[in-house]
Amino acid sequence: MPRFRYLISLLCVVFALFVGATAFMPAGVYSSAVWFALWALVAVALCVVMARTRMWRLPHLFVMHAGMVLMLAGGGITALTSQRGTLHLRPSQPADVFVADDGRELPLPATLTLQSFYPEYYQGMSFPKDFHSEIIASDGSVMSISMNRIGRLNGYRFYQTSFDNDGGTVLTVSHDPAGIAVVYLGFFLFAIGGAAVLLLKLLKDRSGSRRRSGAAVMFVALASFAAQPLSATPAISEAAADSLSARQVLFNGRTVPFNTAATLITLKLTGRMKVGAMSPERFVGSVISYGREWSEVPFIRIKSGPLRRALDLEGEYVSLSSLYDGEGNYRPGLIYKGGGGELDDAILRLDEKVAILAGLWKGELFTPADGARHSLRSDFSVRAEIAYNRLMPVRLEFICSMILVCVAFAFLFLSRKRLLWKIVSVAAVCECGVFVWLWYVTDRFPVSDVPQIMQFMGTVVTLLTVLISYRGYPVLLSALTLLIAAFLFLVSWLGFRDPQLSPLMPVLASPWLAVHVSIIMAAYAVLGLTFPAALVGLIVRSESRRMSELTRALLLLGTYLLAVGIIIGAMWANVSWGRYWAWDPKETWALVTLMLYSLPLHRCFSLHSRPKACHIYMLLIFTSIIMTYAGVNCLSSLHAYN
Repeated sequence: MPRFRYLISLLCVVFALFVGATAFMPAGVYSSAVWFALWALVAVALCVVMARTRMWRLPHLFVMHAGMVLMLAGGGITALTSQRGTLHLRPSQPADVFVADDGRELPLPATLTLQSFYPEYYQGMSFPKDFHSEIIASDGSVMSISMNRIGRLNGYRFYQTSFDNDGGTVLTVSHDPAGIAVVYLGFFLFAIGGAAVLLLKLLKDRSGSRRRSGAAVMFVALASFAAQPLSATPAISEAAADSLSARQVLFNGRTVPFNTAATLITLKLTGRMKVGAMSPERFVGSVISYGREWSEVPFIRIKSGPLRRALDLEGEYVSLSSLYDGEGNYRPGLIYKGGGGELDDAILRLDEKVAILAGLWKGELFTPADGARHSLRSDFSVRAEIAYNRLMPVRLEFICSMILVCVAFAFLFLSRKRLLWKIVSVAAVCECGVFVWLWYVTDRFPVSDVPQIMQFMGTVVTLLTVLISYRGYPVLLSALTLLIAAFLFLVSWLGFRDPQLSPLMPVLASPWLAVHVSIIMAAYAVLGLTFPAALVGLIVRSESRRMSELTRALLLLGTYLLAVGIIIGAMWANVSWGRYWAWDPKETWALVTLMLYSLPLHRCFSLHSRPKACHIYMLLIFTSIIMTYAGVNCLSSLHAYN
């Protein structure tokens, strides 16, 4: 029996890795009969396991696994019975058919006519915020369709996809009433069953003695950033810069204080908060006022060494004039090779900075907010955002996290180890306050870019460290988790130093974004803590079994959060793209991560009785999180919003 269990466990791991490998295969693999049969076999195997183990005696587990079966069954129904295609509507040209994905023309439930199509733009920008189509059906009904807003007609669903340059609109058409109903029922049962599993786990009394761990020694190297001196260059006065600070402007699709626009522009161009001794407001104001003089000043940061060598430039900072030759040719453009390779990527990043300067001098990058035409913000909100920009809390969070790491390691040699959780609790409360502060000033849940996501994950890890230290787990584990939090804050800070100066794409301007991303990132944070727990379990032998128990608790919470996050993402995709699953590389590897981390929770895996094997397995599968979050970005993906 043990050998049979090991074989089943090995087959499950191989299957999960095979699913991940399909992300590198042609897209046609997902529509093949072999792929359909493979997942049908998985559904049958689930049913057999549920029957042989008489899972109905444990209703919470039965409901959760029944939900999984229904999700697979619904996917099969969708693959066999659904209709999906594209409808291109042009003004005053009725249409009664749409083009299916396989090229066939299929009938619509009614003749449709485009009444109007218009884009909605961010304030003061030419970047679209949303697209709206007003469509009249032959039965007299009217559909208003936009991104994340579905049009429905007699069981058919219509999604805003694209548009042409002649006032026409492009819609995705989907007809899948049976498949969606079964899949959504599966979503509901899985969420309810999984919540019941967690609740029952929390209600059980948790036993175990607190033990002291051994000492460890770590060395952390930090890089320092040198200031770039400036020669005497014309600049506006400090008084003029201060007077501009709180002026409200339309920038990046938002009404913000000039300080925000100036800070982001300064960071983007120079990678620093200040240029010499000048504040961002004074620097940007001076560049605008004295463009010719500042074009000779080396303040544009080129981080790429190969690009600097290719352009024969010295130092990280160059002037705008040095990027042009004597005939006025843009030198980076002469060596650009079409968008492939490290050098071309560096050229594109430099092009963005040159475009920002051009926008500044043309007056196109931001415009004054007019109270008569635009909604202005309160003075308190403006002051709060200026204070956030000047303090840049994420930098302080990184520094404080590193101090906490040192403190945690110091507690390895102190007797009052219980004091650590109080210190970490204070840090966690402050980090939550910073996150709420950012939420307030941005007026949306701040998980829309990589720096904000990393900041959110760092806060979640610190909160989990509070629980770990409170429960009396080894101080070494708290130190390692705090080190992870510090790394996340460092990545966040480095990302803030190179901000993305473009508003959200229309599909991302949705309340689904905050819910989906926050739950997924929280899941990765929880599952990621199994890595330091496994390290402690292997290093401190006396804590091996206790770390195994902690790992199991983290797996229960993390896999449930990841599954719910994937479900919410599928529902969002169904609203935005007309299909809840596309076997996109990001989706595929999220599923692989879920499968790999859920395996140790099953009896057939039997790792709960072998702590050492459990810890080794946790160390190995941590690579799936790295692959899911970063590795698949190298592949063509629906989740790569460039």
